[in-house]
Amino acid sequence: MPAYLRLELRRLARDGGYLMASLVVPVAIYLFLGQGSHGDLVQNLVGTAGFGALGVVVTNGTSIAEDRSRGWLRLLRLTPLSPLDVVVARGLCAMVLAVLPIALISLLGAFYKHVPLGAGEWVATLLALWFGIAPLALLGLSVGYLCEARMAQVVGTLVYVGLSLLGGLFVGLDSFPGWLRALAKFNPVYGYGEFTRKVGEGGAPPALSTFVLLAWTAAFAALAAFAYRRSGRYS
Repeated sequence: MPAYLRLELRRLARDGGYLMASLVVPVAIYLFLGQGSHGDLVQNLVGTAGFGALGVVVTNGTSIAEDRSRGWLRLLRLTPLSPLDVVVARGLCAMVLAVLPIALISLLGAFYKHVPLGAGEWVATLLALWFGIAPLALLGLSVGYLCEARMAQVVGTLVYVGLSLLGGLFVGLDSFPGWLRALAKFNPVYGYGEFTRKVGEGGAPPALSTFVLLAWTAAFAALAAFAYRRSGRYS
């Protein structure tokens, strides 16, 4: 699997537009946001870095759908790679590329916005941003294996924007109606943002957000495995 992982990383890295879109938009948003209090600075950092990482892993589904149309998945099925190898490798590819927006926005936060985090808090925040994106990476895979290329782009965009807005990445849930605020707490993006914010502020990871992330990781892993097996009938 390591050789296949390196191959997929090289293929994705050549797609400049795929990477550029995932960097430009969140960076522009981050530069536009104001300073504010310590909590605001951490929330803005986590929100925009998480938004960029989410864009990478969800948009990854479009490239998977395009691979299906080109016959790439048919070719992979002729190799010794198991379905688990393929799904894990593509998920790791998305997570590796998600490092780019996380790192760039964190550098801007440290040296331009002067986010007041200690060394340990910075390390914890970066790790939480990266590991916490895993369930969304699996969701992106599922979209790619279930949808044709054009539909994957539409569905991916709706998932990307919808989950970000309903997950409170940029605004707190206080402005939401009560029923929506209760539902939003079970949104994987809300769990991702809340988990990372608490860690960045030096607190313990919230129990509910941790449970939500783990539960969605298991659910999306099962969905991605099912979607890959199903895609074999049509690719």
